[in-house]
Amino acid sequence: MTTARRPVGRGISLIEALVAMAIMAFGMLGVLGMQATLRANADAAKQRSEATRLAEEKIEQWRSFSVLPTTTGVKAYADIATAAGESLTSFVSNTTYTRTVTVTDSTPAGLKTLVVDVAWADRAGTAQNVRLFSAATAVAPALAATMVAPQMNAGGVREPGGRRRGIPPQAKNFGDGTSGFRPPQPAGTAVVWVFNNVTGLITSVCNTTEINNADLTLAALTGCTTAQAYQLISGYLRFHTALTQPTAAEMANPIPGASVATSTIEVEVDQTAPTTGVRSCYHERSANYVEYFCAVPVTSPTPASWSGTLRVRPATMPDLAANLAVTAPTQRKVCRYRALTGAEPNPVYVGINVPLANENLAVIPAGNAMAAFTCPNPPSRAHQPNT
Repeated sequence: MTTARRPVGRGISLIEALVAMAIMAFGMLGVLGMQATLRANADAAKQRSEATRLAEEKIEQWRSFSVLPTTTGVKAYADIATAAGESLTSFVSNTTYTRTVTVTDSTPAGLKTLVVDVAWADRAGTAQNVRLFSAATAVAPALAATMVAPQMNAGGVREPGGRRRGIPPQAKNFGDGTSGFRPPQPAGTAVVWVFNNVTGLITSVCNTTEINNADLTLAALTGCTTAQAYQLISGYLRFHTALTQPTAAEMANPIPGASVATSTIEVEVDQTAPTTGVRSCYHERSANYVEYFCAVPVTSPTPASWSGTLRVRPATMPDLAANLAVTAPTQRKVCRYRALTGAEPNPVYVGINVPLANENLAVIPAGNAMAAFTCPNPPSRAHQPNT
């Protein structure tokens, strides 16, 4: 007798299907949680990146000053100061930030510590913050890194601003191959020098009532004369006031004390060729330095050069030491940073046919009553007196 076999069951039962679905659901929950975390992290990273950018933006605004004293229409070191928080809305991260800036002056003056805080609330409402630190020194941009750098003749492949090196950076480019520069003068009708952007020669001298170089235009110039050409020599006079022998590092970046009186000190050029005479200069004064600009007459077009001596005008610094052996702390000596043509210590400029910038000098005490102070070489050398 044959017994019929019961078919073997194949497929998935309802319970098995439910178990599989439950396992898959738990897995999907994990994926969804991970995606939410990734999105939150991406949002946080975007917000933090934007906050960092806002902080860096403010620091760069601070560090882009072009002059030291407060000047109308120009970013100045003196204007760097603590400011209340400002609200900023970023469309990149759809977030509102609060940017707070804090400035701390060093003692003695000469350095400002810059702190930027950018705060915001993330999507979970948690307070977040980015803080960046930086610093700014009281060194004019035109002077930075050049106190110890010897001035070289111009003529590189690329000149600053498309103009001959030595033309003041703040000179207004008129777009016709010339630039105008108003040297420091009181308000009112003032002298303006017009430079040839290619040669750097001062080709005409004009008048203007404009106060700021940025506002100069050709139409604002009157009474221009072209009978005499000039070469410019400019730079800074800095001060070391401590009654100690200055070191090379101190001469590279001298920071004066609060007692420095710069109101009477002037620089002049004693010219010997192609004409002779003492040439007065224009001066910009502050508690830390004196900036000078001298126009020296030359024969144009050939040879457009001059020779002579740059010096602190003795009448404006009556405490100038008579010789290098003087040790009196009440007297002073002048150092220079450039090695000049001819045997040292002869401080004579010979055949200068390009505009010169950063021809820097430094004033130091003559001594401490027991020992005479000297100009450390490098980076400086004796200038006044030089024997």
